[in-house]
Amino acid sequence: MSEVTYTLKTPPLENDHHQGLLSASIVIVEYADFQCPLSAAVAPVLDKIFHRYDDVCIIFRHFPIITIHTNAGVAAVATEAANRQGKFWEMHHALFSKQQDLSTENIFAIAKSLGLNMREFLNDLENEKLLDHIRKDIKSGVNNGIIDIPTIFINGIRFEGSPTLDELSEEIDQILSDNQSYL
Repeated sequence: MSEVTYTLKTPPLENDHHQGLLSASIVIVEYADFQCPLSAAVAPVLDKIFHRYDDVCIIFRHFPIITIHTNAGVAAVATEAANRQGKFWEMHHALFSKQQDLSTENIFAIAKSLGLNMREFLNDLENEKLLDHIRKDIKSGVNNGIIDIPTIFINGIRFEGSPTLDELSEEIDQILSDNQSYL
């Protein structure tokens, strides 16, 4: 991974989508796009990291690049709509695993397969508050100098590209051995 000296300017917030405790020793913030192949490659790596380490928090922030990925915005809103029914991470994982075709019809099929109330889901796709959450994530990304995705921050230190499990584990092990918790 290529380390850059930027640090995360937008700290983890309670309303961020996160797995694990925000007070964890290792806090990973990811900016990603559901149609980006490199973002899809990082998703299972971060999932393995989450299950490998006891004291880690994974935060997902939206950064859809809709000029390139025409369905990334709809996919982002779909995760927010699924979140309203307690299924953000299930939708997140499903969208990345079926990324090759994120048509509206397939997103609806995924929502149905997750057991979402489709009436609520469809109504929530038009909910301005959900769009506001995505806009805040994008603004946060811009404020943090994000120009490419995926970009992740480990305890505030920026890493770009699609790191492997070994690369991320090495970074985390180094942070833990140096006892450099985020908070």
